[in-house]
Amino acid sequence: MNRPRRATARKPQGYYSPSSSIGKQKISAGWVQKERKVKGQTQQVATGSRWNAPPPISMVIPEPLDTAALELDLQKSYEGKIAPAELPKRQTRWQQPATNPIVNLAEVPKGWNSLEPDLDPDDLISQISRCHERIGDNIMSQMFQFKLDDLLKEKKRRDMMMAAEPVGLSWSVVLRLDTLTTMLEWLSSKNDEWDLVGNVTNVMAAYRSGNLRWTPGLVTYWSKGVQLCQPRPFKWDEFDFINAKHDGHTGFMVEGLDGPGPSPQLASIFLAAPGPAFRHHSGMFICVKPHDQPTAPALPLEWGFIDDTGASFMTINKSDLTHLLSYNRTATGRNPPPPALLGAVVLGMANGVRAVNMCFRLEVNMRDLTNNVYLSQIWHPIQVTIHDDDNTRRVERLNGPWPRHRLYSASVPDGLSRTYFSEDHPSRMGVPWSNVLMMNRLLPEVSMPILPPGTKAPKAPKAPKAPKAPKAPKAPKAPKAPKAP
Repeated sequence: MNRPRRATARKPQGYYSPSSSIGKQKISAGWVQKERKVKGQTQQVATGSRWNAPPPISMVIPEPLDTAALELDLQKSYEGKIAPAELPKRQTRWQQPATNPIVNLAEVPKGWNSLEPDLDPDDLISQISRCHERIGDNIMSQMFQFKLDDLLKEKKRRDMMMAAEPVGLSWSVVLRLDTLTTMLEWLSSKNDEWDLVGNVTNVMAAYRSGNLRWTPGLVTYWSKGVQLCQPRPFKWDEFDFINAKHDGHTGFMVEGLDGPGPSPQLASIFLAAPGPAFRHHSGMFICVKPHDQPTAPALPLEWGFIDDTGASFMTINKSDLTHLLSYNRTATGRNPPPPALLGAVVLGMANGVRAVNMCFRLEVNMRDLTNNVYLSQIWHPIQVTIHDDDNTRRVERLNGPWPRHRLYSASVPDGLSRTYFSEDHPSRMGVPWSNVLMMNRLLPEVSMPILPPGTKAPKAPKAPKAPKAPKAPKAPKAPKAPKAP
């Protein structure tokens, strides 16, 4: 049988292959399809063909950062030089006579939906006007009446917030000022441990004076209250250089990197994990390491994470970070410096409350546990928020958006809540097949198999008996009294 040769596994640059060059990953051509029986179920191991195989994956090696040119460019503003995202044209508008409205989704015209892709979600005036149009179109009017009620409440809330700030500020700036106020209060309550109060205070003053505007896609760097550059696009190599130059383990902040409001961190919060029969969340293992030092490469650790698709950031505990740094101690017993600081972030949690975490730069990768190779040829810098568990309980680690941003993913409706990741297209990932019985099972039905009639369930193993306590030694007999003469 002619089988295509498997591409040689390569580990990413860095600690594992410091001198290796990054080239194109080989992908087998020709039809490859194997099937095997796994517990009575057919499982697809690998598929691919020269017709449906993805193009070879190549790593783009960036040019080394020209630090001299960057220094000259920092005072150049990129406002007005970044093309905003173009909104699509308005969808087809369907209308129905008022005498014959449609109130059942099963009867709406084909292609009809409730989306407004041509409108900016933050443009409340346009959104409210469109709701009035939709209500007058007599197709699912009640649904748009509910939406209109919510929009009018939101407009009232925004008007109150806008009235509390100087006239002329945009809604994005007002929302950012509200978020920074929450951040400032939290930093002050922590006695400004990370020396960020000066940055946040001066950023707020710049917004209120009009010297700084909110421009999506542009950031400014701040160190100990001083603005280091004009608005510019964010790049990791530029951040690394600027942060290191200003000793950015404390007192450093990147403004504008995330949205103006609290960043969604929609994690499920629970005190104890549910039982295995009702485990409807999934997890994964991700390798995390600090940035390599000039004198030595960094060593990674592999941790378990909850797969939270609503999380804007990866989240770990402060004790995790302490462990990671101690794991990278030098031969003389010194910890490496703390990771580069990006600032504090305000998080909007699933239960509606706000939380504030510190945010650092760490690097991540994922490992193929079967073959012990990394899924990505390079380590990726990402934002990681730190939950302070010094005086509170640990929280579940959250994976954040990186796995699905970087890798293909697939899932199987088999009740196991597993997710499969790969650099290859899902058609080549060897994802197992499910069966009709499992796919038709309704949540939250117990996912444990039901024994056929007449079959007894295996007995649970007996608990080991506690060892018997040793017998106490017998007391020595008292000597008999001598007989009287």
